[in-house]
Amino acid sequence: MRATLLLSVYNRKPIIRLPRVKHKFMESDNSSPKEAKWTLREDLHNQPDRAESSQAVDGRRSRSPPSGDRQRAAQQGNLSSSLYDQRSPTRDLKRARNEVQGNGASSRSNSFGVNQSVEHTALKTNPSEETSAPAGLVEEDPTSELFTFIGTKAEVRKRKKSQKRPVPERYSAEDVLEHDIKDLLGRDYVESLFAKGDESEWTPPGSLNTGSHTVRVSTFTVSGDGLALYQEEGTDRKWAILIPFAHPGDLVECTVYRHRRLYSAARLLETLEYNEEYRGGEGDRRKFPENGCKYFGKCGGCQLQPIPYERQLEHKKRTVELAYKRYSHLSDVPAIRDTIPSQKQWQYRTKITPHFDEVPKRIKELVKHSSWGRVGDPSVDRVMKVIEEEKSELGNDEELIKASGLKIDSRNDWELKIGFNYATSSRILDIEECPIATPILNAKLPEERKRVKDNILSFPRGATLLLRDSLEPPLPSSLNPFDPSMPITDAHIAVVDHKRPVYEQVGDKMFTFPAGSFFQNNNSILPSLVAYTKEAIFPSEEPQGFKRPTQLVDAYCGSGFFGVSLSDSFERVAGVELDLHAVEAAKKNAQINGVYHKSDWLCAAAEEIFANLPEAGFHGSKSCVIIDPPRKGCDEQFLRQLYDFKPITIVYVSCNVHTQARDIGWFIHHTKQHGVDYKLESIRGFDLFPQTAHVESVAVLRLVQ
Repeated sequence: MRATLLLSVYNRKPIIRLPRVKHKFMESDNSSPKEAKWTLREDLHNQPDRAESSQAVDGRRSRSPPSGDRQRAAQQGNLSSSLYDQRSPTRDLKRARNEVQGNGASSRSNSFGVNQSVEHTALKTNPSEETSAPAGLVEEDPTSELFTFIGTKAEVRKRKKSQKRPVPERYSAEDVLEHDIKDLLGRDYVESLFAKGDESEWTPPGSLNTGSHTVRVSTFTVSGDGLALYQEEGTDRKWAILIPFAHPGDLVECTVYRHRRLYSAARLLETLEYNEEYRGGEGDRRKFPENGCKYFGKCGGCQLQPIPYERQLEHKKRTVELAYKRYSHLSDVPAIRDTIPSQKQWQYRTKITPHFDEVPKRIKELVKHSSWGRVGDPSVDRVMKVIEEEKSELGNDEELIKASGLKIDSRNDWELKIGFNYATSSRILDIEECPIATPILNAKLPEERKRVKDNILSFPRGATLLLRDSLEPPLPSSLNPFDPSMPITDAHIAVVDHKRPVYEQVGDKMFTFPAGSFFQNNNSILPSLVAYTKEAIFPSEEPQGFKRPTQLVDAYCGSGFFGVSLSDSFERVAGVELDLHAVEAAKKNAQINGVYHKSDWLCAAAEEIFANLPEAGFHGSKSCVIIDPPRKGCDEQFLRQLYDFKPITIVYVSCNVHTQARDIGWFIHHTKQHGVDYKLESIRGFDLFPQTAHVESVAVLRLVQ
C-alpha cells in the first residue's frame, strides 16, 4: 500500500493523500496525533500491494497500466497501477484540502461502504518545527515512490503532449513541406523508414550535428525555400536539409539548427556557386544592390524576390499542379494554365500589419522609477554614448562618476522593435520600410512607429498595427457617403483605425469597407481577376449544351467584391457572410454602385445559406455559385448543401490551393456517387502577392447537362 505526497495549491504545504482502501489503525485511544501519524506510515509499509489488497477486498478488476512517466515511476517503485486511477488529480487536491484542516478528522467510506474516521496531519515545513521519526523508523527519501506527485490534470496532459512527436496536420504548411521532402528522398525510401517502426525518420545522420555543411540545393519547396539532399558518406542514409533563401542549383554552405521528421532546418551562411537561371530578378540585391529589399535574408516574407518574375510565375504554376496531384485524388485534372501576372510587382500591397512585443516588466519598473518617464531605445550602444557624454562633462574624477550612478546593466538592455518576424524564428525584425507596400503606407509607417515609441507604456501587451491604403473619399451627397458620379481623384491616404471606412476602386466599381475587414490586398490585379471570372462563367466559345446562369450566389462574400463586380451580368445576386460589419459594407457597396434593387445580402454562415435560397427565389438550375472561403477551405456540410443546390456553374477562388484541391476532389467524387456529373473545366493561378510564394487559385466546375 502506498500514500502520495501532494502540495496544497492554496498554502503550498505538503499533505499526505491516503489510498482509499481499508486501513488497520491503532487500537490505543490514548495515542498522540504524532504517534498516530508515524504508526500509520509504518503500517503502510507492512500492507500488501494495493492492487492485491483491492482485489482481495472487493474483487474489482484492476485498471489498465499507466503510460509515460507514470508507468516508469510505477515500475521503478513497484507501485500498483491502481494508484494512478482515473480520478482527476485536481479533484484529489481539492478533496485533500477539504480533509486536511489542521489535525481535523474526515470521514470516508472503505470498499464495503463503511465510514471510517481517518486522522490526517499536515507535514510541517518549518525546520524548527520538524518532528523526528520514532526509533526504529527510517524516514523515506522525499524523492522515493511514496512521495510521487503525479501533478494536476493539466500538468499531466502537458507532459504527455511534450512526449509526442509533432506529426504534421493534414493540409497544413508542414504537411505540404513533408510532401516536398518525400518527393526529394523518394516515396518508397520514406515508406521503408516508416515501416521500420524505430523512429529512424526522426533521427538525422550524426554528421549533421556539428559544424557547417556544403550542399547543392536540389529544388524549391512550395513555400519558396531551398531543399537539399544530404547523404552520409559510406551509408545509404538519405536526409533533407531545408535552407531558406537558397535556390535550386546553388552550392551553399549552411549550418543546421533544428531537426524534424525527415529533414533538418539550416541557416544559409554563404552561397559558393549561383545558378544563373535564378538570378537577375528586379529584387536581386546580389546583382543589383540598389534594388529589392534591404531586409531580404532576414525577414520571413518575400522569399522569391531575387528570382526573375517569369520564374516566380512558373513556381506558382508548379505549386498548383502539385496541390492537385497530392490532394485532389482525381485522375482527370485539366492542364494547369499559366499564372496570371500582377500589373505591379512592387509597391502593390494596400495593407500591412507590423507588430511589436510587450515591454518587459523589468523595463516598465525601470522607467517608473526613473526621471525619463518614457521608453526610448536603450540599447547598449546608445546608452554607452550617453554615458560617454556624461563622463566628458564630469571629467576624469572617478568619485564624481561613481556618485553619478552611471552604469550599464545588460538586464535592462531592451530595444523596441516594430516589424515582421525573422525567417528562422518568431523574433521580431525591426522594419522601417516595406518595398512591396504602397508609397502612402511607407510614408505613414515612420509616423506610426514614432507614435508607438512615444506611448509604448500605454500598451498593456504587444499589439499589431494596421496601415491601409485608401482613396481619399469624394465629397458626400445627400444620399450616399460619397457621390459616385463625381470624378475620382488619385489622391490616397493611409488609414490606421480598424473601424474607419476605406475606399477602393476596381474597374468601374467603387467599394467601401472598414479598414480592419477583409478585402484583397493587391488592387492592381483585381480587374484581371474579375474579367477572368466573368469569362469563365460566360465563355466566349460556349460548350455544347451550355446554359447561361441568370442568378449569382456569392458565398463568403465579404464586402461584396464578386457580387457587385459581376452584378451587371446577372438578373439577381445573393451574398452571404458571417461578419455582420462586412454584410453592412456589402449592402452599402450595392447601393453605391446601383445594384441594391436586385441583390440580397445575408448575415449567416455559408453552410446555412442553401436551405433559404429557394424561398428567396434562387434556384440551382439558374445559378452560378462563387466560393471564396478562408484558408481552411469548405467543410463537408457546406459541400453537401452545394451538391443539393446543384448550380449550373461553380467558381472556387482560394488563397490555399491545397484545401481547394481537397474540396474539389471530394465534391466531384461525391456527386458522381449520386449520379450527378460535374466537370472540372479549368484551374489557374493568380499572382496576388509578387515576390512571395503565395498563389491565389481559381477553379471552374460546370454541371454536365
